[in-house]
Amino acid sequence: MTTADPRGPRIIEVTGGSAGLAARYDAVGAMAGDFETAAARLLELAGHDTAAAADGDLLGTAALAPVTFAEAQAALAAAGGTLVSAAASWETDALLVRAALQGLRASDALADAAIDELDRRLGAAVGITVRAVAPALVATVAVLPPEARERLDDRLQGWVLDHPGVVQHVVNGGGGALAGAAGVPALALGGRQATQLLAALYDDGRPVVHTRPDLSVPAGGTPPRSVADVVRHLREVAALSVGADSSGNGTIEVQTLDPGSDRVRHVVYLPGTDDIATLPWTQDEDVRDAGEDLHSAAGHLTAYQRGILQAMHDAGIRPGEPVLLVGHSLGGMEAAALAAHRTGFAISDVVTAGSPTAQVGGYPDGVHVLSLEQRGDVVPLTDGADNPDSVAQTTVVLDSGEPAETIGTRHDYAQYVAGAAAVDAATSTSVAEHVAGLHDRGFLSGADATTSQVFQITRHPREG
Repeated sequence: MTTADPRGPRIIEVTGGSAGLAARYDAVGAMAGDFETAAARLLELAGHDTAAAADGDLLGTAALAPVTFAEAQAALAAAGGTLVSAAASWETDALLVRAALQGLRASDALADAAIDELDRRLGAAVGITVRAVAPALVATVAVLPPEARERLDDRLQGWVLDHPGVVQHVVNGGGGALAGAAGVPALALGGRQATQLLAALYDDGRPVVHTRPDLSVPAGGTPPRSVADVVRHLREVAALSVGADSSGNGTIEVQTLDPGSDRVRHVVYLPGTDDIATLPWTQDEDVRDAGEDLHSAAGHLTAYQRGILQAMHDAGIRPGEPVLLVGHSLGGMEAAALAAHRTGFAISDVVTAGSPTAQVGGYPDGVHVLSLEQRGDVVPLTDGADNPDSVAQTTVVLDSGEPAETIGTRHDYAQYVAGAAAVDAATSTSVAEHVAGLHDRGFLSGADATTSQVFQITRHPREG
């Protein structure tokens, strides 16, 4: 059991999960269903009273005991009327509850649409401003002494760290900014459309998967026992590809727990972007580059995703065997995207760290997503929206409580390993139940035997 450092990160916000707003909406909807069931049962009982009043044996007593017969008929009629009235009341309550629930959901959707429109308009205004002042601004920065440029950079980073939510709105209004900068603000695109437009500049290519028996992860034979363990292990996998020019770029690991038994399950570790500075004309075999970030955010089935599926197949994962995907940054984006679609694998769980996942529309029944985000980490905000409040996805926002030197500091693995320890120790209902589920489904309960396989995914240009 992992113990959180009392001086370390603390949980400042939890959305979704078993105690989230969506779960409460579902509970209210279920209550309306119970009201309708009660109404139907009462009507059924009223029907029994009507049938009893017409029973032949009862009717046969009319001549023998007319007063008693009349009293019995009156009692049955009154009971039936009471039951019908009660049924109508239950049905009315059900209708009122459903109407209120629909109103709440419609209000949420309207608020989201209003924010999207506001972000697009503000984005267009920013684009127009940039178009007007960019030449003078570039010229001014060019003549600044190095010390002044450094101070400007520090102040900009400090402002972003203090106002991380602004990044989300900037991305959401990115389509408007592009249109404004191009001088056609009336043609402002949505954030998703703008991302798709930028992604089209990059050739996603096709994945090539290599087995790498020459590479190993230090704790590859040790089963995870906590969320902190899986995030810490992911950091070790990421260490196989340090630097944009590393020969280990694109490496992932498949860890199999209790192989050969009827309890076999798998944990797949997916590191994030290797080369964030890739331009369309500088693409190489690195599958985890800036272009892949855009393709994933645009909702495309990426080369990295296809390579992951091929590696899972090559690792011997069979249909029906439970799979946990663990990813940081781009790796978490790909993990969430794969869990949302039919892949031929039984992906039941996902853990993401510092990953934007709001672009994923939803998850099938039986999929559980735990998303960790650090306050001040702008990467999870680059989807332009908050993660939806859903029963399937629990989002945990953490605060390290320490000042960050740069924007990248909040995105470091060290921040998320410490944050994961806080998640393991959490008492919040949604978080505690989600972590308990990972234990119950066998991913964090230890194993009698554990194997590890390392694969490397590279990108090759599309043929033709």
